[in-house]
Parts: sequence; structure tokens; C-alpha cells
Amino acid sequence: MNMLNLEGFLSEVSITMILYKNGFATGKKERTKKEIKVSIDELPRRPIPKYTSPRDREKYIKTCEIIIRKSLEYKEYIKFLRDNLDMNKCLILSNIRNGNGKRYRIELHHEPFTLFDIVETVITKRLENGEPIDALKVADEVMDLHYSGMIGFVPLTITMHQLVHNGRIFIPLQYIYHKYDEFFKEYEPYMNSTLIEKIEAKVNLSLHTQDIVSDSLEVEFVYLDVDGFAFPEIPDDWKNAILTSNDTAISNESEEG
Repeated sequence: MNMLNLEGFLSEVSITMILYKNGFATGKKERTKKEIKVSIDELPRRPIPKYTSPRDREKYIKTCEIIIRKSLEYKEYIKFLRDNLDMNKCLILSNIRNGNGKRYRIELHHEPFTLFDIVETVITKRLENGEPIDALKVADEVMDLHYSGMIGFVPLTITMHQLVHNGRIFIPLQYIYHKYDEFFKEYEPYMNSTLIEKIEAKVNLSLHTQDIVSDSLEVEFVYLDVDGFAFPEIPDDWKNAILTSNDTAISNESEEG
């Protein structure tokens, strides 16, 4: 039997080969054992991630995001926030909580930095410092930032979460838990100009408002003009009651002034 001569590996291993009579195990005790030593000179190296385009970079960042979200450390941290910091109710729709029916679910939104922003900044920092950027090491550093309390969160319903991501709702920085400013101080040199401009805009808006701002939470009434149906009118006695109430309120304000 011709034996394959393996070369190009790092260490020595012993391989025990069992040679069967007629090439198959026949159940008989007749068999021959033979030991051969293989010389190993080099082990295969782990590939280093490389980006050939912005799209490749984006895909790699999203791959790191998936690893983080599915990790045991991330799930345990989210559980800690829910159990100990009352992050089970929506910041905007405060009457909606986890457990109020199966249709309700509260998600934790990264704010003012999204998870994508955080991962991208960590990768940039590691590249500039000559550190490895394989996905597991990036995810490990991002989770260290979470457990250090340097990542901000707000609890939201699924719909509110989507509106925030679409830029339809602005949440002032005063509402955000935790020490996200420390992340900014430490990692600002590695943030791109677009991200820094976004944070500066959020700071300026937060200085001028204490309330959550949205063009999606205003109450709007839709009136339908249907042929054959009279448009509803306010009864005269209701009109008189409203006018009297308004006049009294104006009179009281004038006297106080």
C-alpha cells in the first residue's frame, strides 16, 4: 500500500493506520498495524478581513452586528437592563409594557449611537492602532463597552423604534441611559465626520428642547364628505357651552394679568 508523504506542516504527529485483509473488516482477528510519522512544518493561517469596496465594509459591519446580537453576553446584558432599570415600558408610549398582551414587545434602541455606528468606530480604531479586526475580537470589544456602561439605550415599541430609525422621532439626550458621553470622549478620534455632525446636531436640539419631538405623533382628524350623508354638526347647546367656557377662561386670565 502506497502511503502519502505529507510535507509543509509544523509539528510531528503519529498516525496509526489499520490495514484490513481484503480492504474491509471481515470480523477476523487477522490485521496488521503500522505506525508512520508525519512531519508538519506550517499550520494554515486565519484569513484577515479585507475591504475592496464600501459595500464590503458595510457587509462586514453588519456581520459583526449579528454576532453581537446573538451572543450570550448581549442577551444577558439586555436582560439585566430590563430586570433592573425598568426598561420594559416604551419611553414614548409609556402605557405600553412588555407583558401587556402577546402583541406588545419592547425593544432596546441604541441611542445616540446606533450599533452600526459603534461597530464601525471600533473597527476604525483597531485598524489605526494595528489591532486585529476579525469579527470575534471586534464583537468582544463592543461588548466590553456595553458592560462598561458606555453605550446608550432607550426602550421603545417596535413602531416607535422604526420611526426613530427613519428620523421621524427625535429623542433628547436627557432621556438616554447611560454614559454614552464617555464613549464619545474616548472614541471621537476614530469617528467619521458624518457621525460627528449627527451627534453635534443632536446635542444642539437637546439644548433647545426637553420634549420628544415628532411629526408622526400629532393627532390628525380625517373628515369624509360622502354623497347622501349630512356632515355632522355640533348641537347649539354644545356650542353655547363651549363659547361660555372660553369667555370665562379669557376673563379669568385678564383678571390674573
